[in-house]
Amino acid sequence: MTSLPSSSASPSTKESIAPTKSQGIGWGMFLLGGSLAVGLVLASQSLGNAIAHFNDTAAPIDVRGVAARDVVSDRASWNATIFARGKTLPEAFEIQQRSTAALTSVLTASVLAKDTIEISEIDTTRIYQKTADGKDTNTVESYVLNQRVRVLSDNVNAIAEISRGCTNLIKNGIEIESHSPSFWVSSLETLKLQLLREATENAAERARLLAAGSSKGVGALLDASQGVFQIVPQGSTSVSDYGYSDTTAIRKSVRATVSLRYAIAQ
Repeated sequence: MTSLPSSSASPSTKESIAPTKSQGIGWGMFLLGGSLAVGLVLASQSLGNAIAHFNDTAAPIDVRGVAARDVVSDRASWNATIFARGKTLPEAFEIQQRSTAALTSVLTASVLAKDTIEISEIDTTRIYQKTADGKDTNTVESYVLNQRVRVLSDNVNAIAEISRGCTNLIKNGIEIESHSPSFWVSSLETLKLQLLREATENAAERARLLAAGSSKGVGALLDASQGVFQIVPQGSTSVSDYGYSDTTAIRKSVRATVSLRYAIAQ
């Protein structure tokens, strides 16, 4: 009778077939390393594609061009108002006539032609007596007349002198309200076109310099926009987002800006 193997041999057979714990860890590390290697290859390919795409679609060049010019005003205006007061309307009117004639005489003596002087109609205001508690009555106490005078001329220096010298009329008893003179350049629109051309050329030159610094070239113009004009007294640094147009100074500085966007030539 053949004897059967004892049960003590079974564990040795199973142990030879199943992997050990250290062998399982080795396989895991092998698979992890393979995954990482594949991931690095794919990441490198993606990065290379991204760099190539970036080079193909390089950002455009944005530049700003500036042009400025100093100018002298060739037109000027000055406004004043003459007042006359009297107990009666004829009395106030007589004073008004004398005052207007005195001012006209000063203006025509300042190398200004009479056709540059504009005199408005006379406005009349009635001043009524008041009661003890400050209410108006129907009784006229006095009359106040006023007449506006405006001077337009290309003699800008004469206008400046008149505005400063009107205090002599006040010393002679003439009630006058003098406003600040205004000065402007009659050929301003032509000048603006010239400055726009110069500012555009300045912006194009800046774009060429920037492109040359990166060994590239300037491509097609993608966008162009005009900035605001700044007209300021000479020496002033005042600017405004909405533009500035000075009328107080005879000598001015006009400044124009443009913004251009160019493609990069590959």
